[in-house]
Amino acid sequence: MNAPHPAPSATNAPPRQVTAALWILLAAAACFLILNRLVTQSFFFDGTIYASIARNMAEGTGSAWSPHFSSTLFPVFAEHPPLMMWLESLGFRVFGDTIAVEKGFSLLTFLAAALLLWNIWARLHNGDVEMQRAAPLALFMALVAGRLNWAFGNGMLENLLMVFTSAAVLFVVTAYDGREKTSAVSRTALIACAGLATALALLTKGPVGLFPLAAPALYWLSTPQPSFRAVVFDSVILLVVIVLFYLALWSFEAPRQAIQRYLDAQLLPSLAGERGHGGGGWTAVRTLLRVNAYPVVLTVLALAVTRRWRRVHGDAFLRTQRLRRAAYLFLLGSSASLPLLASPRIASFYFNPALAYFAAGLCTLCAPAVFDGLGKLGPLSRRRFYAGATGLLAISLITVGWNFGRPGEDRQAIENAGRIAGAVCAGHALCADTVSGCGMALEDWALYAYMQRYYKISIAPFSSFAAEYIIADDTCRSDPRYNDAGISIAPYRLLRLGN
Repeated sequence: MNAPHPAPSATNAPPRQVTAALWILLAAAACFLILNRLVTQSFFFDGTIYASIARNMAEGTGSAWSPHFSSTLFPVFAEHPPLMMWLESLGFRVFGDTIAVEKGFSLLTFLAAALLLWNIWARLHNGDVEMQRAAPLALFMALVAGRLNWAFGNGMLENLLMVFTSAAVLFVVTAYDGREKTSAVSRTALIACAGLATALALLTKGPVGLFPLAAPALYWLSTPQPSFRAVVFDSVILLVVIVLFYLALWSFEAPRQAIQRYLDAQLLPSLAGERGHGGGGWTAVRTLLRVNAYPVVLTVLALAVTRRWRRVHGDAFLRTQRLRRAAYLFLLGSSASLPLLASPRIASFYFNPALAYFAAGLCTLCAPAVFDGLGKLGPLSRRRFYAGATGLLAISLITVGWNFGRPGEDRQAIENAGRIAGAVCAGHALCADTVSGCGMALEDWALYAYMQRYYKISIAPFSSFAAEYIIADDTCRSDPRYNDAGISIAPYRLLRLGN
């Protein structure tokens, strides 16, 4: 994708002051969209469940191959492969039981994913000065796509999945980009590293992490280079590394049992449509279109304003090269997302690993038009643009400081969990107990997650376990043995036996 040719002209590129302002705007957007969530106590219940499992693992309850959430829900967690929980548990081993661990881990995955995507962009656009300077625009378009920033603010598995799949793609691009004269041995080593990264992606969230397998063939389709024979050989190496990795795991009893549990409890039932709903068909297609809406709108607006797409992309050779890079990015995004369309179970954040490639492909098309406009700013306008970006970053940092330590959007669930723990744990040295629940309390995953994460309290159905305390709502059948405990946990009531 980087055949020898004269270095592209950068006459349309804006001055460095404007490029610096774009990086500052990207930092401000990251503060507004991600850090503002991470500095609060709130965490989506999936992320809180993963953090609870990791904390338990660090304390010796459960293990990497037999993760434990609570005594009544997921006593052996088989919903997902265990790699992210195990890595997160290392943080708890070092820093102890603090929510700074899950928040910091999510932030680290964001920084790692951003750095990898930046390197992929730089490798693909090697020698194209103008496009390399558009990296902050590409990252911004990815940041606002779908629920990507929401996931990084809530500790989702897709975050680590993006890190490993991006690393795999970067290894492939590095092997092929021609920046250095790569020997056959070096290229094979890079491809083997891509296979290992893909195997780790598979160990993070299952088969959705396998799309880097297509990266060599898609590169050849877009370029076409290297040779077809080399691409076939490299694809075989990728697959062999993954197979050998899992054969090695399968040879040990604990990993083999964990893989079998995941297949039986999650993957096979989900593929058969026995778990979840709302996926497949036009629903999935609409979801895919919706999560790419913001980058598409930004691209259309940029192109509509300039109306000179062919001119701002320079000569025919440069335009062809950029179209090939865009095609490769679009094909990568498609390989990561199209298999999901056949899934009977879908959620918008499932597409997150694909969004960065779609956004980067769109940025490849529109960045020269954006830079054509920014390059025409006069000295005074450039200073104002830079000052405005700096001011926006300052405001974003102030909002992060303002939100630091606040309960956040899950304030009610967090407060209710604390009030329940205050009653259940009164007079006890350790707050490790089980309460009963009925009605909607049994489906309030946020409440359950916070109770387990902060207080190690489990909730069991009242029909199977009559504990001293019951979390009830108005739909629960009354039991004369239980009376109101006098603690407000709206929309529920806390009942106590014999009070």
